[in-house]
Amino acid sequence: MIHLTSCGIFQWELEKVLPEIEKELGQPVDLALISPALDASEAKLERALRESAADSGGDRYAWLYGSMCHPNMAGLAEELGAAFPKPANCMEIFLGPEQKKKRDAEGNFYYISSGGLRLWRKIYQEERGMDEADARVNFGYFEKIIVLDTGLFPIEDEEVLAFYDFTQIPLEIEPIGLDYFKSVILDICRRAFRGP
Repeated sequence: MIHLTSCGIFQWELEKVLPEIEKELGQPVDLALISPALDASEAKLERALRESAADSGGDRYAWLYGSMCHPNMAGLAEELGAAFPKPANCMEIFLGPEQKKKRDAEGNFYYISSGGLRLWRKIYQEERGMDEADARVNFGYFEKIIVLDTGLFPIEDEEVLAFYDFTQIPLEIEPIGLDYFKSVILDICRRAFRGP
C-alpha cells in the first residue's frame, strides 16, 4: 500500500482521480488530507509531514506538496524516504511547470484552483490571518486572478464576488483538465513504491 499525504487544496481532484490511479497501480492508495495553507507555517507543515511518515507504518509514502511549500522539502523527503512532485507549487501541479512558465510570461496573474476558491476563507483569513487591507497589499500587484476550474463542482457566483470583495482584483474562470495532475500523482506513487 502507498500512503499519500496531501494538502487539502487537492481534495476534490484526488477524489476524482484516485480510483483510476489505484487501478493503474494495481494497489490501494491510502489518502490523508492535511489542512490547506499549512505552508504558511514551516513548523506546522514539517510537523504534519513527519507525522504522516510515522503514521505510514513503514509502508511507502508520498507527499502531494510542491518543492516551494517548505524551504527544506527535498531534505525532509530524503531524510524520511518520501516521494514528492517535481512541480514547485500547487498551480504547477495542476498546469505543469512549462505551461505555468508560459502563462507567467503573458502577464502578472494570480492562480487559484476551484477548490482553493471554495476554501479561500480558511486559507487566507484563518490560516494566514489576512484581513481585507492585507489582501489588497498582497494581491494588489496582480492584473487578475485566474480560477482554474477542474469542473468537479459548480463555482458559485457568491464565492467569486466574495473573493473579489476581499482582494479587489478581477477574477477570470478558466476550465482545465486533470490529465497532468493525474500524471503527477502516478509519478510520485510509482516512485514511492520503488523506494529511494
